[in-house]
Amino acid sequence: MTHQVPDPPRPGGTVYGRGGAGAGEDVPARLPRAVPITVGIGIVAVLALGYAAWSSTGGDGDEPSAAVAAPVSSAAGSRAPAGGGAGTGSPSPAPASLATGTWLLSPLGDLDTYLTVNGDFAKMSPADPVTLTVVTGLADDTCFSFRVDEDRYLRHFDYRLRADESDDSDLFRADATFCQEAGAGAGTVRLRSKNYPDYALHRRDDDSLHIDKPAGAADGFSFMVQPGG
Repeated sequence: MTHQVPDPPRPGGTVYGRGGAGAGEDVPARLPRAVPITVGIGIVAVLALGYAAWSSTGGDGDEPSAAVAAPVSSAAGSRAPAGGGAGTGSPSPAPASLATGTWLLSPLGDLDTYLTVNGDFAKMSPADPVTLTVVTGLADDTCFSFRVDEDRYLRHFDYRLRADESDDSDLFRADATFCQEAGAGAGTVRLRSKNYPDYALHRRDDDSLHIDKPAGAADGFSFMVQPGG
């Protein structure tokens, strides 16, 4: 007679797990669903903070964080000298301009030669310069007349410049009035006759002074003025 082996006793209570052949293996407990979500969010946050820190340094540790500004030249240092020249010396003073007052009259380019009076006639000479008192023109207040002493004025007579006393005539006043025009050089003047407007004061080759018509290069018609003593 065959004896039936009895089944082992079952533990009391409910047993949880999967049935089947693998029911006896150890299975780790399942994590709650919220845990992996939380971990993922934390990883993303860490990566974002790291990228922000990397970007704030310019993205490259080998480069400076800010560009070096180029030096700016001073406006005063680059400004040209007031005189306009390349040298460091003082600029030359501007030539004097004829006006009422006391003056010496010299030909253009020859400041050591002056108008002088020899007897009744005027001429140019390096000796005995005459200080001229320049006044408003006797025949035109926009022009000038030249007094050589208390009673005598420079006037043209027979086209030659001379010093005569005024006879208070219209002819004398016109003969003794000269109008200023620009000369051939910077700061020079040409003295045009009031009553012979096509004629101007001229230094001839013998240094005598006449009124002549300018022609060609018109040498000898330009004069410079220097303050008189």
